Amino acid sequence: MLPSLNPDDRVLVRRTTADTDTPPLGAVVVAWHPSQPRLRLIKRLESLSNAGMMLLGDNPSSSTDSRQLGPIPRSALIGVVTSRVTPAKKNQSTKTKQKSQNQLEHKTRR
Repeated sequence: MLPSLNPDDRVLVRRTTADTDTPPLGAVVVAWHPSQPRLRLIKRLESLSNAGMMLLGDNPSSSTDSRQLGPIPRSALIGVVTSRVTPAKKNQSTKTKQKSQNQLEHKTRR
């Protein structure tokens, strides 16, 4: 599967907690890395259990996720990704660049 996000993409996040506002399975979420406290993970929520959240990347061959890290504690959840902003490419014209910068891809899951 191709990645849903590219390295230069920016995301908008709705803050939430797994205990009070459980994201739907399959949602793209942001969580604190369990062993590197300043690093955030952006992964898809695969499952929830008492042991924690199973977060998986869309590109398994190059993703560090719950396959390597194990379950991520629910307390590490920051929020759910609601939108992605893709920056304009450097070789685009000014008009196209402005249109691209203002364009927001809105993803909603129910």
